[in-house]
Amino acid sequence: MTFAAPWVLGGLVLAAVPIILHLIARREPPTVVFPATRYLADATRLHQRRLQLQHLLLLLLRTLLIAALVFAAAGPRWPTAGLGTHAPTAAVIVFDNSLSSGAIQAGVPVLDGLKAAAGQVLDRATADDRLWLVTADGIPRQASVGAHRSRIDTAGPSTRRLDLGAAVRAAAEILESQELQSEIIVISDLQRTALGQSHDGPMTVLRPASPPPANAGLGSLTLGSQPWGPDGGTAAISVVGVGEGARPVTFSVPGRPDRQLLVPVGGQGGLRVSGLLPGWWKLSATLDPDELRTDDGRSVAVRVAPAARVSWSAEDHYVATAAEVLVQNGRIARGAEVSLGTLGTSAAAVVLPPADPARIGALNRELAARGSSWRFGDPSIAPVTTDSGPWLGRERISRRHRLTFQGGAPTDVLITAGGEPWLVRSGRIVLVGSRFDPEWTALPLSAGFLPFIDALVNRAARGELVQLSAAPGDRVMVPDRVTAVAVGERTAPVEGGSAFVPSELGPHFLLADRDTIGSLSVNPDPRESDLVRASDDEIASLWPKARIGNLERAPEMAFQASATSDLRGPFLWLAAILGLLEIGLASFRRSRG
Repeated sequence: MTFAAPWVLGGLVLAAVPIILHLIARREPPTVVFPATRYLADATRLHQRRLQLQHLLLLLLRTLLIAALVFAAAGPRWPTAGLGTHAPTAAVIVFDNSLSSGAIQAGVPVLDGLKAAAGQVLDRATADDRLWLVTADGIPRQASVGAHRSRIDTAGPSTRRLDLGAAVRAAAEILESQELQSEIIVISDLQRTALGQSHDGPMTVLRPASPPPANAGLGSLTLGSQPWGPDGGTAAISVVGVGEGARPVTFSVPGRPDRQLLVPVGGQGGLRVSGLLPGWWKLSATLDPDELRTDDGRSVAVRVAPAARVSWSAEDHYVATAAEVLVQNGRIARGAEVSLGTLGTSAAAVVLPPADPARIGALNRELAARGSSWRFGDPSIAPVTTDSGPWLGRERISRRHRLTFQGGAPTDVLITAGGEPWLVRSGRIVLVGSRFDPEWTALPLSAGFLPFIDALVNRAARGELVQLSAAPGDRVMVPDRVTAVAVGERTAPVEGGSAFVPSELGPHFLLADRDTIGSLSVNPDPRESDLVRASDDEIASLWPKARIGNLERAPEMAFQASATSDLRGPFLWLAAILGLLEIGLASFRRSRG
């Protein structure tokens, strides 16, 4: 039990007044019994016992009456489970309106149930509470009850994925600095794939009672190595989620009739696309609608261009072998557009350090004459590993030349190794810090060597940088040269080398001034297609102090940690009853006296 004014409890000393008066009243003068009255002693003894009992009852009633009045004045409160009021609370409401909340269940969107529960939670909030709201964008916002209610009422299923673990961790960090009693309230469909990080603090978790509907969605739409040549390429489509059998997928290319293929749930299908003219194309795949519509479509951008015409030296064994294979596959052709291995006389070149270190000085002078901002620096034999990125995964580097930038902050660093530039670009000249030889790097012996050479000559040296992919809300590092990102008819300026956070679905194009140098394909996170909910045991293992309940229990469970009932009314009623009993008993005693 708690009290609004605990200092008033000092008034309980007044409860001793009836006891003191009773003790004073019991002091009677000595009594002398005359022989003539001795026969009355037996008659009065019984009457005296009745009077003593009445006195004791009056003493008890008056003492309890004073105590009841003091307790009522102190404002007593008793903790309750969702009944009565609650103490001022700092609360963070995690409202999960991520993409999966748009699923239709029993004819009603799951989001509608989440909204109703969130509204009931806000109904219990008071003006003394401090409230934060975290939605699918993961940003905690502090506002009034009315502002939070408006945001929730107007919220739709977001294209973003909410990491519940990260959201709960952010909520806990906010509440650490609050002096009020704190509470985290999670309102979510509780996808198993969204739980993430653990949290050992108290919290309330509200989720739908019925199991989720079965759902399938498009997991990926990939186009292989780019750019595509005139003979086209293959689009690979995967379907994820829950279900049996194959699902029809419609594949669309602008200006051409749609094509359909069957793809099994949990499997992948492929489709050959050819005959596209050079340029950028938007390719789309669509799944027949089901309980969750937002994950039924994906779109990507593909660059179609003639194969690069490449020259190379037969003395570089591994380079020559890779180039011959790419020629056989139609990825490159022999010619003088790109020089592979040396600076050469071509407009574009992929330059490796010379085998003879004495030639480094002359090569650097040639690079300066061609306008390159990068040079080959001192040799290093310290083993390092490339940092995984869109161009290359993790590969061991045994020998390398450090690459140095002439003037200002380095730009166009495509790959780093040990935190230092290893693959860089200046105009159409690409410098690699190591020779493609097993004594320098393990890359020539890896499965990624051919795709890497393909990307160097067809994309890096020709000006088309990378094809990136992301989900809405992801942080994407854009290349140094990028000055803007275009989606549809809108263009947003960006700073090259910084993070860009897409919010819309569909292909985004990376611009360097007026040139399109790459694309960013933004599609739903495939994990949102898996609607399977976490069990109570799984939730308890991550959030051991969580109180878990159905959405319908929101009024009962919200603010449970600080919920109290005001007991002043019951204590005042008790005082009134005790007062009436005291008056009745005192009147009865006087009438009998």
